Amino acid sequence: MSQPTLNMRLTSQDATFLYFEKKEAPMHIGCVSIFDGKIPFDKFVENINSRMHLLPRYQQKITPDPYSLSHPRWEADPDFDINKHVFRNRLEEPGSNEELLKLAARIFSPTLDRNKPLWDISLVYGLESKRTAMILRVHHCMVDGVSGVDLLKIILDISPEIQPLPKPAKAQPYPPPRRCDAPFL
Repeated sequence: MSQPTLNMRLTSQDATFLYFEKKEAPMHIGCVSIFDGKIPFDKFVENINSRMHLLPRYQQKITPDPYSLSHPRWEADPDFDINKHVFRNRLEEPGSNEELLKLAARIFSPTLDRNKPLWDISLVYGLESKRTAMILRVHHCMVDGVSGVDLLKIILDISPEIQPLPKPAKAQPYPPPRRCDAPFL
């Protein structure tokens, strides 16, 4: 799993995804996955939360540069709460694929809240044939071709046997920018 450098400025390319975003053109990507059976919501949330240390970027939010002299920074969200990122939705039973697509369109339409880390997941219950859907959104500034699947890799196990998780690494925060009190020449 790729490990991003934490607490750093966004690259020019990633910042561009933020600068170009507007309510009519959200800049997040996502997917809709459908699973047989009912996924227990509380266990699902607990499972993701137990693995969040594997994805430290998903616990960071965007902090604008105070004077807009540089690109925004990734900073740890001191108020990170998994419950602000994983939601429960229900279709009237038996929900069809068409109804799921309409719900997905409503979920995908708004921009992500920039006051918290830029991702969320909705579990959708009530689908016909006792299926559960997962709707995932991640802002494009957070992902590239490789890291785009990192969240899915911690949510979806490859085998039914539970694998031991690596221990969390000690975070080495990048120091905040220093203030320069020197007079301009």
